[in-house]
Amino acid sequence: MKRVIKLAGLLGLLASTAQAADMVAPSEPVVASNPGGFYLGSLSSLTFLDDTGFASGADGVSTDYDLGFYSALRAGYSFGSYGIVSPRLELEVGYGTADVDEHTVNGFGFGGSSFGEARTIQGYVNGYLDINTSTAFTPYLGGGVGAMNLELHRQGVSGIAMDDDDTKFAYHLDAGVGIKLDTISFFRDSTLFSNTTFDIGYRYTAADNFNFTATDGTTSSTDFSSHAITAGFRRQF
Repeated sequence: MKRVIKLAGLLGLLASTAQAADMVAPSEPVVASNPGGFYLGSLSSLTFLDDTGFASGADGVSTDYDLGFYSALRAGYSFGSYGIVSPRLELEVGYGTADVDEHTVNGFGFGGSSFGEARTIQGYVNGYLDINTSTAFTPYLGGGVGAMNLELHRQGVSGIAMDDDDTKFAYHLDAGVGIKLDTISFFRDSTLFSNTTFDIGYRYTAADNFNFTATDGTTSSTDFSSHAITAGFRRQF
């Protein structure tokens, strides 16, 4: 009889333990979705300009550039997560410059005798889609449309042949990855990097039909295009 009572008690204990185990949900890592909000940021790039050109008298001048630089400020709004994507819109204003490497006049290169630079002021309305991966890395795709003021600043060989600017419609296409710094152990304990994303990517920029007047009065037009490696920060509030 005692054995029956002990067996019944043991079976009751096992049953209650199993029931308690069923009531506890398995623990899984919680992945925080993007809640959305306003953000401020910066953007810088190493820029590879394609050649520009202008006419001076009867001469056709093609200009090759050294590595250029671009810096911008941006402000935007993220609309939060919609499934695996998070759309955002932003405004960007920036300044770029690249020194002349060589002027080629009617097919003849002037190497070290060439001087001048190309300067740009650029403003865009940008749109992006962040692709959520539930990791610290968030790929993004997007671009922007706006305006560019292109200045061929004091360009020439033996003397200044071009020093003029013009403003045209411009656009850019972007792709890259954002790294959420506050999810990385090295940065996690610092409030400086709270809600901060480091972006690195590629940008193609283009604008067409800039009209210029050389110092001798000759008019001509040229297009602008560039490829850039971009890097920047975004802090969401």
